[in-house]
Amino acid sequence: MLSQPAAHRPHPGKLLSPKQAMHVYPSDLVALINQRWNEMPSPGESVTGGESAALPGKLALERLISTCYQVSMMREEDRPVTLRLILAPSQLFPSDQGPPKGFLRLLFSTPRPFNEYELRRLSPAVDFERSLIAIEPHPDKGFQIWGILNSGIRWLQEERGGNKKTNQLPDVFGIHVTGPGKLAICRGLKIIATLNGGKLIDSTANAFQSKWMNKLFAEERNNLLQLHEIFRASVLYPVARIQDEFIESLQFQLLKRVISVTRMSRHGGTFIIFPGANPEELAAENPYILLKYRFRHDEAVQRQQNLMVRTIRLATTVLGDIKDPDKIITWKDYVELRHESAVYDLAEALYEHAQFVASLASVDGAVVTSSRGPIGFGGMIVGSLDKLTEVALASDVEGKMLSLANIEGYGSRHRSAYHLCNALHQAMAIVVSQDGNVQLAKWRNGIVTCWNLTSQMFIGDN
Repeated sequence: MLSQPAAHRPHPGKLLSPKQAMHVYPSDLVALINQRWNEMPSPGESVTGGESAALPGKLALERLISTCYQVSMMREEDRPVTLRLILAPSQLFPSDQGPPKGFLRLLFSTPRPFNEYELRRLSPAVDFERSLIAIEPHPDKGFQIWGILNSGIRWLQEERGGNKKTNQLPDVFGIHVTGPGKLAICRGLKIIATLNGGKLIDSTANAFQSKWMNKLFAEERNNLLQLHEIFRASVLYPVARIQDEFIESLQFQLLKRVISVTRMSRHGGTFIIFPGANPEELAAENPYILLKYRFRHDEAVQRQQNLMVRTIRLATTVLGDIKDPDKIITWKDYVELRHESAVYDLAEALYEHAQFVASLASVDGAVVTSSRGPIGFGGMIVGSLDKLTEVALASDVEGKMLSLANIEGYGSRHRSAYHLCNALHQAMAIVVSQDGNVQLAKWRNGIVTCWNLTSQMFIGDN
């Protein structure tokens, strides 16, 4: 049976007041940006080896954000305006560098005025994924556009996955304009605040770092750890050990690749993830989800798990030390092996698998996966879909700070995922909208709880 409606259940989380759930606009962001900027630890040396740049004053910062907000609502040749902007002096970027390891700095012979109309006209020439518009303050004329930076696309590996060295931006202020009313406020590559449709999405509320998420996939991690210990005992050469952290990072790399490919497709998609290898809920015909295309269970379906096992064995064998038989390697140790051809080929195999899984979402219906790989796709969510009226929107990692939302405000793709999570409590749903927004839904503490996922949540060691 489906559970009783959320509106009729007591809820253990702390509900946010209406004031806390209000819309946020550029002028409201300034105090938050200053607070988070000061709270963030400096990422280390800048490209010049100097100190981190300071934020502009309150009025200047408000004017800068407001201008970017206005241009986000415009269209250029009937296309939404998207761009990346960086506040930095041209001296930070040597004139003899360029992608993929550096930045190609191109100076305008005469600086251009900084306003929404100039940004709109420049946007077609500044591909969002490959270039930035560079500005700096002028003592009399306010901000001015001094040129363009060609960055290449390696910076996207932080979000989408990849095994090449990323060219890091200096520790300065930046803004990403990603769509109407959608701004990401950055410090270098780190996003410190995201504005989406008047709502502030907190990138610190990262469900992937939660205790409940860790527990959800603990069984599969333990299985991989046991397989590795059996392998270590079966060979005569030194093989290092790993811990949960390594497997978590490996799983996360695969997942963020699937999500990023789906976002880039602009088709959207739904992924229903069951934590076990052979979910009981799908052992027979399920009254809540009908899989139009179900895969036959054989070795091919387990390729995802097999690639993970091979990755673990390769890393621990290459880094094994006969003088330290119980050496433990970390994910960072593995990343440093990216120059090894065998590591490169295996990483590419994992990313190709993720690309394949993401492509299944192009067919109408949900992609259903287990911890070992895809079970099928074209999943139609059916059953009594009128028993859920509200979901909880989480503003913290564990889902304890909540605000209730009526599901009628969401599209059919989201509502179907909510109803499924309400019926099958072990299932976790990730819904990618056509506009690139990503939401995670899971039954938690008596209600379907949702986390909005920002790009920042996918940034970490590759």
